[in-house]
Amino acid sequence: MLSSKRIKLLFRRLARRLSWPAMLFLIAGQALLTYILFFLAGERELVNHPLEFFYYNMVVVSTVGFGDFSPVTHAGKAIVAFWQIPSGLIVFASFIGKVTQLFINIARKNMDGSNDFYHYDDHILLLCWDNHSTRQIVKLILGDKKRQDRQILLCVTDNIKNPFPNNMDVSFAKLRTFSDKKELDRVAISKAKRIIVDGKSDDETLSIALSIATFASKDANISAHFFDKTKAQLLKMHCPHIECSIDNSAKMMVRSMQDPGSSQVTEQLLSTLSGATLYCFQTPKTQKEVEFGILFNNLKSQHEMILIGLSHFKNGDDMQLNPPLNKIVKAGDYLHYIANERVHIDDINWQ
Repeated sequence: MLSSKRIKLLFRRLARRLSWPAMLFLIAGQALLTYILFFLAGERELVNHPLEFFYYNMVVVSTVGFGDFSPVTHAGKAIVAFWQIPSGLIVFASFIGKVTQLFINIARKNMDGSNDFYHYDDHILLLCWDNHSTRQIVKLILGDKKRQDRQILLCVTDNIKNPFPNNMDVSFAKLRTFSDKKELDRVAISKAKRIIVDGKSDDETLSIALSIATFASKDANISAHFFDKTKAQLLKMHCPHIECSIDNSAKMMVRSMQDPGSSQVTEQLLSTLSGATLYCFQTPKTQKEVEFGILFNNLKSQHEMILIGLSHFKNGDDMQLNPPLNKIVKAGDYLHYIANERVHIDDINWQ
């Protein structure tokens, strides 16, 4: 005698082994054979309309049993008792097991980072993991209320589970290495719009940045964080388009000593969580040349934003802070400003 536990295990194994095409074929085969048997038994009311038969068959095999349709002939009742109910229960249980297994696999892949993200586009890649700093990075990204709705994809090589299982804005991928093209293709690195590299050490950050530079889009904004300035300079020599940020704790301590409150100003300018924040946008490439002072006055009066600098390059090279008012701003230049929230380029009347 088979116990209920063994029957459940049997159905689970059947569901795992059956492919989806085989599962659909099994469902269609059970319904078709039942339809033919009812037709031969003369159950005209059950087979006159295919949609009504489908409804009746689903009611029976799911054990709901509304009773609005039922066989009237002895042969029809025998078909229900000896074929439709037994075969229907097997098919229905296998289908439920298959669907359950599908959701279990999705949840498991979401937790262990084995999902594929080939379809991602215009997303943000975080190539790092630190229990404190990475959570802070995610929090700051999501704190920008007017940011473009880009999916964040956290990529790690550590043996960890998804640290953001309930955050729909953050996906999780576990890679074997950051130097394998197949692994990088799995996270759609060539279509990522923003990339942050923050390894556990400067050597790891340098290695990851050099590995991904070949495969990332040339239009992607790539940022790498270092503590050692020489490692950042080495990366800039090989990958000048990557923006390197250097730890400035010593500078901040001296500045706070000389000018009290400087640390609070810097903290607020870098944080999207409260108050005015530092932002950047690129002027339209169709825009005519204009003096910095004209832009400064108009943007301050119309959008409550303060221009503080400009650069001809996306990574901030040749940055000019507080330029003269007669400084010419060319089309395609990058303007850095302070505002309570991000101002999109389309919000500005450039005329």
